[in-house]
Amino acid sequence: MTPKVGGGRPWGPIRAESPAARKLAETLRRRVDDSGKTLAVLSSEISMSKAQTGVYLAGKVPTQAFIVALIRATVRPELRERRQEEALALREQAMRPAGAPAVAGPGAGYAAELAAAQARQIETYDRLTRALEQRAEVERAKNNSDKLVMVLLNMIHQLDRRVTDLVQERDQLLARPRSEALEDAEQKLARAEEQEQRARAELRRAEEKQRQAETLEAVLQDQLRRLTDELDRLRAGDTTSPIDTLPALPDEPQEHHASTDPVGDDIDAALAHASAVNDEDNTTLNRLSSELNEPTAVVVQDNPPDNPVSPASLNSRHGHAVRVAAAGNPGRAASLFNDLIPAFARALGADHPHTLHTRHNHAVSVGKAGNPGLAASLFSDLISDLTRTIGADHPDTLDTRDSHARNVGKAGDPEQAAELFDGLIADLTRTLGPDHIRTLRARNEYAENVERAGHHERASALFKELLPHYLSVLGPQHPETARMRAYHGNL
Repeated sequence: MTPKVGGGRPWGPIRAESPAARKLAETLRRRVDDSGKTLAVLSSEISMSKAQTGVYLAGKVPTQAFIVALIRATVRPELRERRQEEALALREQAMRPAGAPAVAGPGAGYAAELAAAQARQIETYDRLTRALEQRAEVERAKNNSDKLVMVLLNMIHQLDRRVTDLVQERDQLLARPRSEALEDAEQKLARAEEQEQRARAELRRAEEKQRQAETLEAVLQDQLRRLTDELDRLRAGDTTSPIDTLPALPDEPQEHHASTDPVGDDIDAALAHASAVNDEDNTTLNRLSSELNEPTAVVVQDNPPDNPVSPASLNSRHGHAVRVAAAGNPGRAASLFNDLIPAFARALGADHPHTLHTRHNHAVSVGKAGNPGLAASLFSDLISDLTRTIGADHPDTLDTRDSHARNVGKAGDPEQAAELFDGLIADLTRTLGPDHIRTLRARNEYAENVERAGHHERASALFKELLPHYLSVLGPQHPETARMRAYHGNL
């Protein structure tokens, strides 16, 4: 499913000299998490080095200017004044001399927290190093493919001209009695036509490697951004942390007999070279695709031996289905996702994240195509498998429960939908908090289904209770808040 953006990555321990300073650091870190910005981006926006930003976010009491700049960069305009007042009040408490004796230095609990953070630093650093190595491999493979495409395009152009010339030569010889010259021309023409077909096949392979490498580059770039930000967070305040040519191929032994078609021999050698490079790049990119897409899963190889399906081809088909859905054709997308589910299950396993993700997209498309009853049934089955494989509190499981409840309501059973949302709200409140936007949206759906079920007074009370939370979290101008106000006013 959709990965979390922004918050959720671990921070290093807080080294604060007072409870107020710790509270201030926690508050500022929360603002950064909510904004979804990396420390690198944030440091640029507030005109402060990443190291100094990390020191302030690790517990050192920041300057007033730092707090004002950070709030401006991370908080929506309608909430800035209040968040700034809260942070500055905490700073004032942290700056005020404590009446009680000074707190002793960090104890065993802090030492354990620090050791755990350092262990996470080392693990994250290792993952970052491997991602950099993978990016270098992808770049080499992509450079090879880029050059091969240009070489092969030029070769195909030359072969087109060669075929044209050989056709003219053969046609001129056809007027003469059968001769060795005519046979030689026909042999060269057949060879040139076969070479052109091979060159076009290698061109298609090279172009596919280009697309595959571009996809992997985007994945790795996002992974590097997230890992770099994670390492920045873990090292916050810790200033002492330790932490163009084609591949050469062996020369083939040269035979010294005279050739009747030296041009064709040179083309065959070039095509063999191109095929070898394509083979090498194919191995590299498929290995990296496997590493990036299945970091912990073992691929189940139960496909027929004469019809293997690679994860890369399945991912390409999945991307096509996603684009079809985004283009506004959910019926066609549902069919494409439905065909992909057994293919992913055979290649990766029924419980693999890609298989479960495809099932989720299939159910979404079925609902959008106008069959919410079937979609509700599909989501119900998926919830059981997600709960078993990743847990009841995982964001993907909670998202699927939300989709299930929505489709139950759309299928004409608002009473059951309201009951489902009621249970979901309790779990969202426990895991995400009462003012998280997903919790608020579930509460809104609950109230709407209560109203559709005919309990108008109860629905009115629910909307009245919910509206202040929307105003506080999203602000009065947000479209969802405006819709909430309009809906509440009609009850």
